[in-house]
Amino acid sequence: MKDINFLKSSLFVNKGIYDNQIIYENTLESFKEAIKNKYSIIFSVNLTKDNVMILYYDNDLTRLMNLKDKISSITYEELNYLCSYHIPTLKEALELINGQVGIILDIRTTSHKYYLEKILSTTLDNYQGSFAILSKYAKSIYWFNKNKPDYIVGEVLTKKRNLSLTNFIVNCCINTDFKSININYYDLYKIKKIKEDSFVLGYLIDDQEKYLVYKDIFDNLFIDNVYELQMTEEIL
Repeated sequence: MKDINFLKSSLFVNKGIYDNQIIYENTLESFKEAIKNKYSIIFSVNLTKDNVMILYYDNDLTRLMNLKDKISSITYEELNYLCSYHIPTLKEALELINGQVGIILDIRTTSHKYYLEKILSTTLDNYQGSFAILSKYAKSIYWFNKNKPDYIVGEVLTKKRNLSLTNFIVNCCINTDFKSININYYDLYKIKKIKEDSFVLGYLIDDQEKYLVYKDIFDNLFIDNVYELQMTEEIL
C-alpha cells in the first residue's frame, strides 16, 4: 500500500530556497537551504538533447539567461557552459537529499517516446527516500500507472474542462494519488469537493497573507520565494 503521509509532513518549497542572486533555484545550494530549514522540496525535471536528466523549471533559457535556446536542443555540457551557475543532474540532487526530506518531482516536458519517464524511473528505482511524481501530462501519468504502479503519482489540475486531465482521455483510465491545484484557479467550494476524494496540495504561496488564507483549506502547500516572505514562527 502506498504511503503518502510524507506529503503532509512539512511544507514544500518550490525549487528549494533561493533568491536567484546568490543562491539560484533548482540548485544543490537551494536544496541545502531547504534541508537545513526542514522543508520538503518540489523541483522540476527536464531532459537535455543528450538525454541527461536535469533540474530546470523552464523549457527554454529565456527567463534565467535571456537566451532563446530550448533545453531539448542543447547538450548538458553546452547548458552548463552557457549558465553562470551549476545546473545539477537529477542524480546529483538525489545524492544530496538522500531521504533527508520528502521530494516531489514535477515533470515539465514529455515526448511520445517516453525518454524522460524511462530515465527518471531508472534513477528513482534506486532511491531510498520518500518521493512522488507530479505531472500535468496525462500520457506521463498513464505511463507511470502502467509501468511503475508502486510510484506515488499526482496530477496538476487545470482550469479547463471541469478541472481534470482525465476529461482529455478517451478509453484510458488515469489513476492518481493526489492533486495539485493553482490557488488562483478555484473557489473554496470546488476545492472542498475535490478534497472529498483526494489529497490536495495548493500552489504557489508567495506571501504570508496567502499562507494564512490557504493553510487550512488545502492538505498541504507549495511555498515559493521564501526569502521574500514575512514568514511566521508557525511556518519556520
